[in-house]
Amino acid sequence: MTESVQTDVLIVGAGPSGLTLACSLARAGVSFHLIDRIAGRSPHSRALVIHLRSREILDQLGAASELAEAGNDVAGVRAHAARKKRLELDLFEDKLEGCRFERPLFVEQDRTERALDRCLAGMGFAARFGHELVEFEERADGVRAVCRDDGGRTYAVECRYLVGCDGAHSTVRRQKDIPFQGAKYAQDFLLADLDLDWTERRDLFFAFLDRKGFMAMFPMRDRTRLVTAGGGQRADSSEPTLEDFERVVARLMPYDTRLSNPTWITRFRLHHRIARRFAAGRVCLVGDAAHIHSPFGGQGMNTGIGDAWNLGWKLAWALRCPDARRAADLVESYHEERFPIARQLIRTTDRAFNLVSGSSWFAQIARGLLAPLGLRVLSLLARLPSLRRFAVVRVSQLAIHYRRSRLSGPHPIWKRFHRGPRPGDRMPDILVDGRWLHQSLDPLRPTLLIAGPGATAPGRCLPLSLREPTDEDRRLLDIRDGGVFLIRPDGHLAARAASSADLARSNLLPYSPD
Repeated sequence: MTESVQTDVLIVGAGPSGLTLACSLARAGVSFHLIDRIAGRSPHSRALVIHLRSREILDQLGAASELAEAGNDVAGVRAHAARKKRLELDLFEDKLEGCRFERPLFVEQDRTERALDRCLAGMGFAARFGHELVEFEERADGVRAVCRDDGGRTYAVECRYLVGCDGAHSTVRRQKDIPFQGAKYAQDFLLADLDLDWTERRDLFFAFLDRKGFMAMFPMRDRTRLVTAGGGQRADSSEPTLEDFERVVARLMPYDTRLSNPTWITRFRLHHRIARRFAAGRVCLVGDAAHIHSPFGGQGMNTGIGDAWNLGWKLAWALRCPDARRAADLVESYHEERFPIARQLIRTTDRAFNLVSGSSWFAQIARGLLAPLGLRVLSLLARLPSLRRFAVVRVSQLAIHYRRSRLSGPHPIWKRFHRGPRPGDRMPDILVDGRWLHQSLDPLRPTLLIAGPGATAPGRCLPLSLREPTDEDRRLLDIRDGGVFLIRPDGHLAARAASSADLARSNLLPYSPD
């Protein structure tokens, strides 16, 4: 071995999840070693959508502005069945209270990765490409890993925690012997990145259905991506061509279109799987290493970013926590909070995806006979602002909560139907002294938001004062005279109370690293 690296965290995989985790650790002053076996960034990417919750996270890391310039705002969806437009929804025409961003983005994954690379470089760090994990040994106080660099030389990494962000074929997950349960979809799919010449809107997600199958269209700023079911062709079939897509477009689209200049055409298979454990001892799994599912709703990369954001501050706190048991509890809470999110996501996207792409007789009947009626009913229901907002908040991942977590304080029964945030919920992003709340959160300390007069903050908290809450603030926070809110570094509420004294009795403050 040529050298030995001493670090706090070894991150295997430098995709969006690994980069988000690395940026989160860098903000907290945690040392890490970030590696990826690929030689460099690929121009081809599968993830295309950045939802509102991910935009908030990327904004805290400093990447949101660059991505807004590179991406294409998403206004809504237009769906077709049997070559007729059945549904068009401008889902984001109403501003969501408590969220600074108005629309998700269509932007290629490689651009997201480059933006995060620059954020990491601005903090003095960079991923090491061409480096791979060979093996590792877990010990009571850490992990000893053997890595191989781009020249074939091996070196040791001594770390406190190992995090696998290395995708569906994760070396970390396999060597830790964590089962990856699930199956693959029966059909294969075709993908093309190309130029699309037509006169329709470019701020909508387009879906086309008929009895035989489906096609989805994502208009990015410069290119367009088409994804379609492959018609049950075998995995060893010849590679698809532009002519294959032209035939699908002619069958499904009711518009005059011209396809040209393909930069990537491929066939691929999809799986739905989930790791049995996201955290085991000193090893954690993030993103595709922990869960993979259909691309329905564009949730995959966003869920991985959410995983990394949830884990980053916990590792930073655990590394500074003098109590070994509390440190272990913090890391264990990562699995406790994120596993149910991924499990529910797989169930939901699996059912929906099987309907739009399945080859069973039921799926064919649903697309051929029921889809036109269903889309029409959905169009009528979506005219109700409350239902539209309900759908937007969930698709955008703003509704993700950790109410049952060991890190979430109690909530009175009589307040469970109020509109304000409950412990475990994402805090509304409101202005506090001229600055957005989420931008003000401390990566190493809990933040205590004091709404109204008369409360003081414990020394271990970062105090923020909202002296004169607006009517909107009072409605979003569900306060009348005032209150205090203990906020985690990831923007989720840990506890709330009428006063600091009441909050101290929640016994959550000892989870801070001090």
